[in-house]
Amino acid sequence: MNTYEVWCEDKYGESWCRGTYPAETAGKAKYAHWYYMQDGIWEESFSVIVKFLRCRKIGGFKVSDLFSNREKFERVCEKRGISFAYQGMRIEVDGQFGTIVGGNDSLNLDVVFDGKYYAENCHPWWKTKYFDRKGNLIKEFMD
Repeated sequence: MNTYEVWCEDKYGESWCRGTYPAETAGKAKYAHWYYMQDGIWEESFSVIVKFLRCRKIGGFKVSDLFSNREKFERVCEKRGISFAYQGMRIEVDGQFGTIVGGNDSLNLDVVFDGKYYAENCHPWWKTKYFDRKGNLIKEFMD
């Protein structure tokens, strides 16, 4: 997932209707911009508008972009007895690898699994393995 800036450019080189979108590709960012601008501004189809859309990548996706409130995460670690855990730590939950990005009000972990771009709610003790920075297993819960 990357971040793209998208705008419309007329035949005179004038740019307008700028927007910023997270997307997997530039084409998907352009479509997101068209879809957003449809509401009252553009009535033309995407195939007509796309000729006038310009796009540039302004940032790459990093899991750290999803890190949540540090105090909330530390509270989860304290209450659940996983003081060794840290944001950015690699874990395996029921056979799926992911990265801890935070904690939530359910006293569970927010985890971004490999290949996904959003956090999921995971109980810290349910079929979970915790790995250190070198990939060594340091704790395992198999309930």
